[in-house]
Order: sequence, then C-alpha cells, then structure tokens
Amino acid sequence: MSEPRALLLTDVVDSTKLSERIGDAAMAEVWAAHDRAARDLLPFWHGREIDKTDGMLLLFDSAADAVNYAFAYQRALAALPLPLKARAGLHVGPVILRENRAEDVARGAKPLEVDGLAKPTAARVMSLARGGQILLTEEARVALGAAPLRLQSHGHWVMKGLAEPMELFEACDDDTVAVPPADSDKVYRVARSGERWLPVAQMPNNLPQQATSFIGRERELDEIKALLAQARLITLLGMGGMGKTRLSLQAAAEVIPQFPEGAWFIDLTPIRDAAGVVYEAARVLTVVEEPGRPLVETLCAYLKARRLLLILDNCEHLIEPAAELAAAILGAAPQVRVIASSRESLRVPGEQVYPILPLPLPRRDDGLSALAQSTAVRLFVERAQSHKPAFALTEREAPATAELVARLEGIPLALELAAARVRVLTVTEINARLKDRFRLLAGGGRSLPTRQQTLRALVDWSYDLLGDAERCLLDRLAVFVGGFDLAAAEAVCGADPIDALDVLDLLGSLLEKSLLMGEERDEGSRYRMLETIREYAREKLGQRGDDAAATAARHCRHYFAFAKAGRDGIKGAEQGLWTRRLETELDNLRAATALALGGGVDPFFAVKFAVALARFWMLRGYASEGRSVVQAALALPAVHSSDLPRAWALYVGAILAGSQGEHVEASRMLAECLELRRRLGDPVEIAATLSTLALYRLHAGDPAAAATAEREALQMFRGLGDRIGEAICLLHLGQIAMYLGDDSSARSELGNALAIAREIAYHLTESESELLLGALALFAGERVEAEARFAASLAVCRDAGDRRGEANAQRWLGKAALDGGDLASARRRLGDALRDLAAFEMREEMVDCLEDHVALSLREGRPEHAAQLAGAVAQARVRLALARPPRDERAWRALVDRLHGELPDDRFDAAWNRGQGWETREAVREALVPAGNTAVRG
Repeated sequence: MSEPRALLLTDVVDSTKLSERIGDAAMAEVWAAHDRAARDLLPFWHGREIDKTDGMLLLFDSAADAVNYAFAYQRALAALPLPLKARAGLHVGPVILRENRAEDVARGAKPLEVDGLAKPTAARVMSLARGGQILLTEEARVALGAAPLRLQSHGHWVMKGLAEPMELFEACDDDTVAVPPADSDKVYRVARSGERWLPVAQMPNNLPQQATSFIGRERELDEIKALLAQARLITLLGMGGMGKTRLSLQAAAEVIPQFPEGAWFIDLTPIRDAAGVVYEAARVLTVVEEPGRPLVETLCAYLKARRLLLILDNCEHLIEPAAELAAAILGAAPQVRVIASSRESLRVPGEQVYPILPLPLPRRDDGLSALAQSTAVRLFVERAQSHKPAFALTEREAPATAELVARLEGIPLALELAAARVRVLTVTEINARLKDRFRLLAGGGRSLPTRQQTLRALVDWSYDLLGDAERCLLDRLAVFVGGFDLAAAEAVCGADPIDALDVLDLLGSLLEKSLLMGEERDEGSRYRMLETIREYAREKLGQRGDDAAATAARHCRHYFAFAKAGRDGIKGAEQGLWTRRLETELDNLRAATALALGGGVDPFFAVKFAVALARFWMLRGYASEGRSVVQAALALPAVHSSDLPRAWALYVGAILAGSQGEHVEASRMLAECLELRRRLGDPVEIAATLSTLALYRLHAGDPAAAATAEREALQMFRGLGDRIGEAICLLHLGQIAMYLGDDSSARSELGNALAIAREIAYHLTESESELLLGALALFAGERVEAEARFAASLAVCRDAGDRRGEANAQRWLGKAALDGGDLASARRRLGDALRDLAAFEMREEMVDCLEDHVALSLREGRPEHAAQLAGAVAQARVRLALARPPRDERAWRALVDRLHGELPDDRFDAAWNRGQGWETREAVREALVPAGNTAVRG
C-alpha cells in the first residue's frame, strides 16, 4: 500500500573529475568520509537510507526533516578535509515500500526498496540542481506547511516523463544565494501565455544576451523583483559603473514569465535629442507612426491593453523627455511596468526610486573563507579568471585582493576593468599602480559603450552633463577628505562664482545625479564622494588655477575653527559629543594640518592645530601622530624663530611624549617651554606649564621638585579663578602624596579634585580622580569600594569618548578581579586593557599591565610563563627608562620573590633570561595567551 513520503535524492557533483585528479585510492577515502558524514546525520532527522551511488536516495517521514537533513548534509560536506558539493532534489508523493527477504539481502539485494512515481520525480528535480543547491517540488513545498524556511520559486519547468510543467523551489538558509537551474535540451523553463505554455527562451523580448555570469547583486535583484509587484515605475539610481544596466536586464530575464507580451530594452545612450526618446521606444516596439497623430499617442495606444515590461536605460542625459515618456505610458497602459536606470530620478508620480550603491566591502584583514563570500571579491575573481583561467583566490593572493576591492570601493565596472589587468600584472602590482587609476583602468571590452571602456570616460560622461555651477562645486568638494557636512560645504565652497546660499541646492543636484552620497547621522546629514569621483574632481580643481589654492585655504581655516570649538567642547560636559565629532572629521583635520605644514597657509596654523587637537590626540590614542605634527612644526623656520608658537609647540609635544611614558623628553621640552613663557609673561600659560612639569618630575622620581612646581601652579590658578586648572593641580598633588605613601593626604587632595571636576563637568579629571581613589581603596583592602570607583571611572570615560581612560579603568578592574580570585574576569579585563594600551602606545601603563599579567599567570599555575613575562618586563623598564613608585617597587619585588619560590633556581633563571630576550611586542603577545595554550619557549 502506498502512502505519501518525502524522498530526497543527492548527488556529489564533479566526483569523476575529482577521482581523475587525486587517484582511486585517495578517492576511496573521500567516499568513506562522505558516507560517514551522510549516515551519521540520518538519526537526527529520522531518515532511512534506500540506495547509494555517487549520492544517496533517502526516505523521511516529513518534508521538514528532509530539508533540515539536506542543509546539515551540505554543511557536513563543506567541512570535510577535502570539501565536496552535492545537489539535492526533494519530492513528496505516494511511495510503495518493499522489504526484501533476508536471503535476498544476503545475495546482494537492498534491505528496502521503493516503487512509484515519486522516485523518478525526485531524480529529475535533483538533476536540475547545481552544486550545493536544494530543489523542491510544489508537493514538497505544500508538505512543509508553515515551517520557518525561505523558499525561492524558480518558475515552471518541462521535464521528460511529466505531462505538465512543474514549478520548482529552492530551499534557502541565511547564506544561500538562490540561482535558477540551467536550461538544456532536456529541460527548459516555461511560462503561461494565454492558454498555452511557452518556453521562456521563446517569449517576446530583445534583451541582450549576457556573456558573463550575474554576480554580486542577488539581494538587490530579489528586492527589485518584489517591487515590480507593487510599483509600476522603478528607477535604479546610481553613478555610472554601478551595474544598473546589468541588474535591470537580469531582473527582466527572471520576471519575463509574468509578462506575456515580453520584456523590451530601450537603450537611450546613443540618443542625443529629446524627440529621439519616443522614436527609439517606437522602433524597439515596432510601432509605426500614423499621419496626423503624435507618435507618443500611437505608442500609448499600442501599449494600452498589453502586459509587458519596458527598460528605459541611461536616462540621465535626456531626463525630461524620458520622464515625459514614462508618465505617458503609465497613464495610458495600466499593465505595463517600467524599469528605468539613471543618475537622477525621473520625478514621475508613482515612481519608486531604488539606489544602487557600491558592492559591500570585506575587511582588509578577512581570512580566505570570508573573502570568498564577499560579493565584490567574487566579482573580481570570476572576471579575472575569464582573462586568466589559472587565477585563483589563494591565501597568498587574499590580502592584496582585499586591498584592491577596498581601494576600488566596490564599483563593479572598476573591478571588471582591474580584472582585465591580471593578464599582465599581479594583484599586488595593480594595487601599486592605482595611484593613477584612470590610466590603469582602461581597456574594457570593445563591445561595451565607449563611455564604459575606461573609468575616465565613464566619469567624463557624468561630468559633461553638469552645469557650470555644479561642476565648480564638485571640483571644490574634492578638497574634503572622508566626507563633510552642509556647513563645511558652504564655508569652503561658497565663494565666487558660487553664492554660499546656493550650495544647498547644488548639493541636492549632485546627490540626485549620484555624484555625491548622503547619509543621516545623529548629528545631522553628511555627504561624501567615492574616491574615484574625488580623484577626478581634484584633478579638475587643479586645472582651475588659483581657485585650488584658495579653496584649500578656506578648508584649512574652516577646520581650524572647528578644531578650536572641539578643544573647548572637550573640556566641558559635552566631551563625548565633541570627541565623536572630531573623530568624524579626523581626515579633514589631517589634510588641513598638512596644508599648514606644507606652506599652503600661514605656518603658525600648524601649531594652532596641534594646540587645538592635543587633548583629542591623547584621548583617542593618536599621540604618535600628534608628536609627528609637533616635530614638523618646530622645524618650520617661522615657528622656530618666534617665542609664542614655539612655546606652544613645545608644550603640546611634552604632554604627548609624557602620555607615552617618555618623561625625560617631556621634562626637557617643558623646561624650555617654561623659560619662554616666563619671558612672555602670561600667568595662565606659566601655571599650566608648571603643573604639567610637576607631573613629569614626579614620574621621573623627584617628588619634592614636583610638589614645589605644583603648589606654585595651584596658587596661580586660584588667583586667576581658573577652576579647571585648580582641579588638575589637586589631582597631581594627590598623585604626589600617593607616590610618597601618604594615603590620607592623597584621599583629601583627590576628593577635592573630584568635587570640583563634578561641579564644572570636567570629565577627564573626574575619571582620573575616581580611578586613583579606587586604587587607594584597593591598597587598603577595600575591594568593593575600589571596584565601584573603577566602574564609575569607566562609565565616565565611555560617556566622554576617552579611550585611554577606558583602558586604564579596565586594567584596574582586572587588578581588583585578580585580588578577589576571579581569574576569568581578570584575564578578560587585563587582556582588553593590554591590547588597548599597546595600541595607543601608552608605554608606561602598558608595562604596568604586563606586570599584572605576571601576577595573573602565577595565580593560574603557570610559574615558568610568569617568569618569562617578568624577565621581559624588567628588560622593558630598562629599555624605556621607566621607574616605579616606591609602593609599586615593593609590590614588584614581593611578586618576584613569590615567583622565584615556585621554581628551582635553574628553571627560574632560564625562564627569566628567555623573557629578557623578547621585544616588548613579543611580551604583549605572550601575555595574552590564555592558560592551557601556553608552550614555554626554550
């Protein structure tokens, strides 16, 4: 008796080729691994094996079990030592089960056999699937019911032995890219046209045949197909080279069964006058002009009762006549759908705009597996293989390929043009030549329109369609790096011949023409150009003579004003907001500073930028960058010969050096700065220099000199009524008291500093005061209070965008966890802190944190690992000239003594000496190795 069952048929693809390549013996091992993987999964999904060849015939009680098994099976094959791909077909239908007698099985018969039409049906469905694909029949789809599964219909197919066309569906998980089965002489897709089925390949159309596969826009394709069910006009909007035409053609090819009168491609590229738009549409649709009647009326009458799809391609140079034609057709022909492609919208009622953006980019540090999934990488690799069949994405090629697609910004045309170069260049060589991308990225296929044969011709096409004011604005916008907002565009670009009040409308026009990209952020709208467009515009700006220099100077002045506002903002309650704003504009700030250093504006601007950005550089871990700017500024003759800017440059250079633990260099620069400032006579600057000098004298091991300078500074700040300066002085006096072991005085000074900092919302001093008060509590054995203060410091730092402070707070939270015996939390927090401290080049704090890792490794029961780290720490302190405060020195000696007691002298000495041979970065890497993964190096 027959009953409905789910039959799943699988087949490993290219198994014969694989056997020829690796040999029969190796292939036998591959098949054994396949069979184990396939059979081990069957019990989980209640399946039974019926037959086995290059795949399997499997029986399941439910369609859901069969599909779940198929997904698990595909993943298992992909994870084999030699990965395999299989195709799978699922059908649910009546099955006759026949169990053979034991004696027949002994003679070679299968224990269980199936009869009925379900088996050949599943086989035919499986034969259409591609490697890794799971296809289902309509009956299987219905049997799935409401199962949470994404199914993609691939339309109706004619198959041998079946009276009626069968609709096929693909089962998709989150990583599946649905691909239609391939036509052949045995199976082909059909669509209903009136009362009959017609092969899709024979449906009326003039769609150009595509010589290359469709890659990288699968999500957009699905969304456009869905939109066609709702909107009658969809405009694909984007700059040239994004693949709008290719996407519209693919969409048309896949939805053509929905349009009995076909799909028609109308290319407006060669049309040069408005009247030509209607004439070209009529020519494609074979509509003949009638005497005494406008052609557009005749065309609309022809379309009125028809159900078809029109593609209006490349409308931007004839935007008004293209819009008029689309509006007329939509008004007269309710069953017609239109896909338009353009750099700006048609602005027709009912239009659905769909932006076509660059392909998503992989991260440059992505591994081979992640890169292979990237749509941009897939496009480049496949096109490269069409020019050089031996090209492959290997571990060796992966980093250069990731860099290339990132530098080409995911622009499909740019990727295709670059791929053509692999015939004569390696990917690394292509990267090296991308400085002149417009010369390199030439040589597209001869069949392409002229404007698409080189990247420059493509951008020329867009540029030539602009008005004079639009061109001028686009050229000037090239001075921005990393984007800009409206206020910046008005300030920098709003000069003759452009009125600042017109910039907004001109920006809108460039946005509509897809030459700019916009995004909404919390702080407002922001704009940017793709680097390809920016390079082109920068070249055009250079051809404008003095306008290029004048635009760059306005850019520099605008961002100096912005940096000054940021310096003031960071000092107050809006520290976090201003830190984020400065980070957003960092590339523009760098460009403006470079202009000042290069002589494009008054050289004093270089020092002014350093002063304005100093605190930001420290908070965000850019101290090395800031020191380079200061060094270059001090070398400028104008700065070197003027006391005021030189003093400021020395001051900024000193605090940046001190933030990296270079206290001797910081003290030297501050001593010279103090001499200049005493001569200049500004009491605020003298007090600030004294206070900062006091801190570095303390770090250099001279607390008496530090206290003298700090008390002089405190008296001056109090006399000036400078509350920020007073709070900082009290903080430093608290640090001096801690150094001397006077914890009572330290608590008093730090408490006063904290109270003022909270009163005036000065987050930097607030977070540091909380941190040091927490340290005092931890020293006193009051761990609960300590952890509360460390957590408060961390919260203030995070809110204020102070990444250095975050790292320090994490370190002290890790120390508290270690003190409480929570080794897992200690390793996590100390590890996070060490990574950040190393990344921000906070050398003194980084070495302190390495000492914490010595204690952590010892507590984890790894004394040899701890001894190696201890040797490395001792060497790093000598190399970096970092002294310890007395309390820390005592704690360190006690730790080393405990460590020495855990190991025999010879093993301790050997481990210590090995660690002393490490560079600091090696010590950091070794410290981050968790317990259980450490191999003590000999």
